[in-house]
Amino acid sequence: MIRENESGLDSLLLSWNLRNIVPKPSALLPGEFCIDGVAPGEYPIDAWRPYYLEVPVGGRKKDIVGRTSSAFGVCLPNTEWNPRRTVRLPMFSQGGEIGPEILRQVIRSWSECTITEDIPCLAVAVKASGTYSEDRQAQTISVLMVCSDAVCRIVTLDWTEGPLEDCITPEWCVQTTTLLNLHNARREMEKLHRHPFREGAVYSIYTLPPCLGQVLRGGPFEASYKFWNLEWRYTGHPELISDLTLILSKIQSLFMNEGGD
Repeated sequence: MIRENESGLDSLLLSWNLRNIVPKPSALLPGEFCIDGVAPGEYPIDAWRPYYLEVPVGGRKKDIVGRTSSAFGVCLPNTEWNPRRTVRLPMFSQGGEIGPEILRQVIRSWSECTITEDIPCLAVAVKASGTYSEDRQAQTISVLMVCSDAVCRIVTLDWTEGPLEDCITPEWCVQTTTLLNLHNARREMEKLHRHPFREGAVYSIYTLPPCLGQVLRGGPFEASYKFWNLEWRYTGHPELISDLTLILSKIQSLFMNEGGD
């Protein structure tokens, strides 16, 4: 995870080292739990291109080029993603169900399988999908990333189909919190999803590693997103909140006596 004082060069060197030094696969618990490598993190979004887990300078980045690309002769440049500020996520493989004690062991041994503790060891993504004017699609996704020292960050993507006739160019906005302790990160996630998204919205929870979601009740269903291959789905907001409380409580319990309280 990008820390506040990390320079662009440090981030670039870090990503190169992780791609080339971390063994593939690296057995955290042989036969049960492995990390197959790391890659730039992505949101589990339904879109024609990936949206990366970037920590933008100033905490916010947006792109509204679709609103003015052909109106009044105004042409705005596309907002570019910054790979040096994109959070890398681990790519896990596992066999069978993984209990809490194994997850605690993974957290404790995290520094032994990566060259930096800035790579999150756990992550939870919550997505709300619905429609607005003329059945155009809207999605909001928040991703809680937790490092092995219980330092957290939340990044959020708000995405809507373009307002012009062709709907090709979407509008989006990315925001990030500062670094948070686990208690404050939980409160922030609960605050973000306190209210229903839109009438008729569908909600989803994704976890990294997937076994983290074993306590959830809305699935799981297979998903085809990079990193996020299991989805817990909800058609009611109260059910989402109930399961979100469950998964956040589980994460806190994994960090008991590890600095997470």
